[in-house]
Amino acid sequence: MKHRVNTLKAKGKELWTNVFWKSPNHLLALKVTCSIIFLVVPSLLLFEETFIGTTLAMGVVGMALGETDVHPRGRRKSSGIALVLFFITSSLVELLFPYPPFFAVLVAIAAFSLTLAGALSARMQGVTFGTLLIFVYTMLGAGSAEKWFHQPVLFTLGALAYSLVSILLLYHRPDRMIKEQLARGFHHLAAYTRTKANLFPSDPQSQVPIRTQLAQQNIALAQQVEICKNELYSYAEESSPHARPVVDAYYRKWFLLQEMQERAMSSHEKYDLLSEEVSHPSILEGLGHLMREIGQAMRQYAESLLTDQLYRHPLSLRWTLVAVQKMLEEEKGYPHYGTLSLLMRNLSGLEANLRENALSGVAIDVAAFHSQKLERPRWSTLVSRNHPRFRFAVRLSLAWLLGYGLMQVFDMDKGAWILMTSLIVFQQTYSATRMRLFHRIFGTLIGVVLGVTLAYLLPTLAGQILMLFGSIYLFFYWLKKNYTIAAIFITTYALASFDILSDQGIAVMLPRIIDTTVGATIAYLVVRFLWPDWQSKQLPGFLLLAVSKNRRYFENTYHGSISDEAYFQNRQEAYHADNALASAWQGMKLEPKRMRQFEDRAFQLTNLNHALLSYISAFGVHRYAELSQRELECCKEISAVLGHVCKLLTDKEEDTQWQFYLDMTLCWEDNLEELHSDTESSRAGLIYNIAHATRELLLEASEMMKLDHTKSPYSPAKEGAALMK
Repeated sequence: MKHRVNTLKAKGKELWTNVFWKSPNHLLALKVTCSIIFLVVPSLLLFEETFIGTTLAMGVVGMALGETDVHPRGRRKSSGIALVLFFITSSLVELLFPYPPFFAVLVAIAAFSLTLAGALSARMQGVTFGTLLIFVYTMLGAGSAEKWFHQPVLFTLGALAYSLVSILLLYHRPDRMIKEQLARGFHHLAAYTRTKANLFPSDPQSQVPIRTQLAQQNIALAQQVEICKNELYSYAEESSPHARPVVDAYYRKWFLLQEMQERAMSSHEKYDLLSEEVSHPSILEGLGHLMREIGQAMRQYAESLLTDQLYRHPLSLRWTLVAVQKMLEEEKGYPHYGTLSLLMRNLSGLEANLRENALSGVAIDVAAFHSQKLERPRWSTLVSRNHPRFRFAVRLSLAWLLGYGLMQVFDMDKGAWILMTSLIVFQQTYSATRMRLFHRIFGTLIGVVLGVTLAYLLPTLAGQILMLFGSIYLFFYWLKKNYTIAAIFITTYALASFDILSDQGIAVMLPRIIDTTVGATIAYLVVRFLWPDWQSKQLPGFLLLAVSKNRRYFENTYHGSISDEAYFQNRQEAYHADNALASAWQGMKLEPKRMRQFEDRAFQLTNLNHALLSYISAFGVHRYAELSQRELECCKEISAVLGHVCKLLTDKEEDTQWQFYLDMTLCWEDNLEELHSDTESSRAGLIYNIAHATRELLLEASEMMKLDHTKSPYSPAKEGAALMK
C-alpha cells in the first residue's frame, strides 16, 4: 500500500512538473481558474446567487490581465493601485451611467487619462488596462444590482482574492517570473537555431521560406531579450541589498542568452555558395544535425530554469560535435576550409556555453548594472501631439465616444461590447491594429459557433459551470501563444457567464457578433484616418538608427580597449534597432497599397541591414583574436563608409563625397584578395562579407537620396533625422 502511495506521488509530481512547471502558460491558466473556482462555487452553493459569482470572476479576470510585476514587492504595489482604481472607476460608472451626457464625459476622460498613464511604466500599463476592462465590465452589468456599490465591491473583492493568491505564490518562489522570462528567451533561441539548421545544406530557392521564418523568429527573440532586460531592471530595483547575489546570477544568465544569440545569428558565408563549394555534402548535413541538437539542448536548459533542476548536458551532443570535427579535418586543404573552421569554432562555442553554463572568455562586472533603471517618461513629455502614446490615447477616447454614441442612438442593451472590442483591437500602429482586428472577429465568430454547440450539449447549471471554467482556462493558456484561439474561448466564457447569470447566453451571441464587428470597424476607421503611424514613413528612420548602431557594434569588435559591459550594451542596441527595422517592414506589408510604393526597396534595405548585422555578429564571436595591421585598416575603412551611409540618410553629404567613398569600396576587392592569400588572416572571409554588405548599403542609400530629392512622400532624410533626435 505504501509503495502504491509513493508511486502515485511520484507520478503526480512528474505530471505537475511536465504539464505545469515546465509551461508558464498552463501555470497561469491554472492559477486564474482555481481563483475563479474558489469564488464562484461557494457563491452558488451558499448564496444561490449567480450575480455574485460571475461578478467576482470578472474581477479576477481584470486583475489577471493587468498583472505585470515580477517581484513580490512590486506586485504588492501594483495590486494596491489596481484595487483602488477598480473600485473608484466601477463606482463612477455605476453612478453616472443613468445620465448619458455626464457618462459620455466620463468615457472620454477615463479612456484618455488611463491610456496616457499606462505609458509611465510597465506597472501602470498593466494596471490601467485592467481598470479599463473593469470600466466596460461595469457597463455590462450596470443597473442589474440592487445597490450601486454592489458591482464595485464585488469586482474589487474578486481582484483582491486573485491578488492574494498571486502574491503568496510569488513570495513562495520570488524568482519564478524572472526564470519564466529567461526561459522564454532560451526557447525562442532554440527555435531560431533549429530553423537555421535547415540552411545546411540549401540552395537559393529553398532559402527564401527559411529566411522568412528566421526573420519572424528573430523578431520574437529580440523582443524577448528586451523584455528580460526590463524585467531584470524592475526586479533589481525592488530587491533588497542582501538579494544582490541572486539578481547578479540572473544578470549573468541574461548575458549568456545574449552571447548565444550573437553566435546563433552570425553568418560566416552565404550558405547557398557554401553548399556549392563544399565537395562533400555530408559535412554540411553534419553541421545542420549539430545545430538541431544544440537547439534541443537549449530547450532542455530552458526547462531546467523553470523546474529548478540541474541542467544535464546531452551526451549525444558531445558525440555529434566530435564526429563533425573529425569530418572537418578531412576538408583541410580545400578553399572553403577556413570558413568551415570558423563556423565550427562558433558552434563549439555554443556547445561550451551550454555545457559550462558560462560566457566564453568574458569576465562581466555585474555591479555595473546595479544602478540601471527603466526609463520612465514624464507627463510633460507624454502630453504632446507628436508622442505615439498621446495619439493612441486620443484615438481610443474617440473610438469609445463613437461606440457609446451608437449605444445611445440605437438603444443597444449590451452595446458595451463595442467599447470592449475597441479596447482589445486598438494597437499603436495601423498594421498591428489590422492584424488584431482579424484575430478578434474571426475568433469571436468561431467562439459563437462553438459556444452555442456546447450550450446545447451542456444545458444544465453544472454543464454551464464546467464550460465557464474550461473556457477561462483555455483562454489564459492561449492568450500569449495564439490570440485567435484565445478570442474563441473568451467568447465561450462570455456565453457561459450570461447563461449562468440570466439563462440568456445564446440570446446575447448575435448582439455580441454585431457589437464586435462594429467595435472593430470603429477601431479600424479611427486608426486609419486619425494620425496613422505609417510604417513606410517610419522605415527610413529605423534604417538610419540600425546602420548607426551596426557601425558602433562593428567598431567595438575590433577596438581592443572597449569593456565587455559596453560591448554587450552596444551589441544589444544593434539587435534592438535591427528588430525595429524588421518589424516596421513587416507592418508595412499590411498598409494600403499607395503607402507601399517603395516596398521592394524597403525589403532590400531591411535584408541588407540584417545581413550586415549577421556578418558583424560572426566577426564579434571571434573578437578576442588579435587583428593584423592590414585587417585593422580594412575594418576602419568599412567603418568610415558606414558613417557616410548614416550621413547620406540624414542628407548631410555632397555627391562628391559619395563618389569618394564609392571609389574606396571598389578598391576593397583587390585588398581583400590579398588578405585571403595571407596565411595569418583567418578572418578575411568575414571582413569580405561585411565589406560587401556595406558597399550594397552605400549604393542603396544613394538611390534613396535620389528619390528623396524628387520630393517623394518616402523621405528618408526627414524621417531619419527626426528619429535620431
